[in-house]
Amino acid sequence: MSDDLEAALRSLGTRLDVPEPPDVTQAVLSRLDEPVRTRWRPVHRLAAAAVAALVALATAMALSPAVRAAVFDLLRIGGVEIHENAPAPTTPSTDTPLPYERDVSLAQARAAVDFPVKVPGELGEPTTVRLAGDARVVSMVFGSPHGTVRVDQFDGGLAPMFAKFAAADDVHHVTVSDTPAVWVDRPHVVLYIGPDGQMRESSARLAGSTLIWEDDGLTYRVEGELTEQQAVTIAESLR
Repeated sequence: MSDDLEAALRSLGTRLDVPEPPDVTQAVLSRLDEPVRTRWRPVHRLAAAAVAALVALATAMALSPAVRAAVFDLLRIGGVEIHENAPAPTTPSTDTPLPYERDVSLAQARAAVDFPVKVPGELGEPTTVRLAGDARVVSMVFGSPHGTVRVDQFDGGLAPMFAKFAAADDVHHVTVSDTPAVWVDRPHVVLYIGPDGQMRESSARLAGSTLIWEDDGLTYRVEGELTEQQAVTIAESLR
């Protein structure tokens, strides 16, 4: 803006007849004062109550596995869903095969799937290798000083492949080579979940104590009459 234009505008401003604005401060305050109190006091009370409830819930969850299960009754690790404190949808068998399950050699299993199949050095070579779920799952059975041990491995992907039903007190958070894992320390029901996301009730079986973890997009299960440390040792020997 040039100096001449600025001077002209200032001069014009001094000649304009603009009335003084009315003082509406008291009128506005008198209209807002009571509604503000009425509107905000209950909100403050509700907010305080909500905070107190959240603090109480957090405390209870920290102290009680049962309360944690009531709030978070579904745990997902890799391709396995663990339903805590939920009844299984059907009665399991002791040794139910997975859909499309067939015996193969270790070499055939490795050729059939698009992920690396690992073998636990702690157990040596498997006595049985099975390909299941339309080449989605590789299951290996081993003889060991601890009895029969089963090792499953599959691509975790975005969709779950197994559903487990266990009591919340039986589910423990552990690690396998510093990777988060879950140890289910009692027999529990496990079902296969098909590619369509539906549980196959005919696949229901009673699984033994199981260690579950995910590594590099793959999900692993070590199952048997094992202690937690024995299962972790086997898991960490997978090569």
